[in-house]
Amino acid sequence: MGAPANSPEIMAVGALDQEFGMAFFSACSLPARGGQVDVAGPGFQVVLSSWPMPTRYRSISGTSMATPLVAGIAALWAEETGRRGLALWATLCQ
Repeated sequence: MGAPANSPEIMAVGALDQEFGMAFFSACSLPARGGQVDVAGPGFQVVLSSWPMPTRYRSISGTSMATPLVAGIAALWAEETGRRGLALWATLCQ
């Protein structure tokens, strides 16, 4: 896993496929601290994204599709529980 996700201070988000397995293009964990995927979300052919006309929307794949879903869940949990920072991180990784 490369920068910036390999930093221990950055939450690395992986992408899952339809069977909840790690998507083939998603980075895998390394044995060293800071080399792990911390949390994963849907990111393979399940996320509709804006697309240039005339298509308007298209199902695309990527960790960049999984990350906003994880961020949205984090925001909802933060609102519900009041957790912030490392406490919220621990909740998400649990």
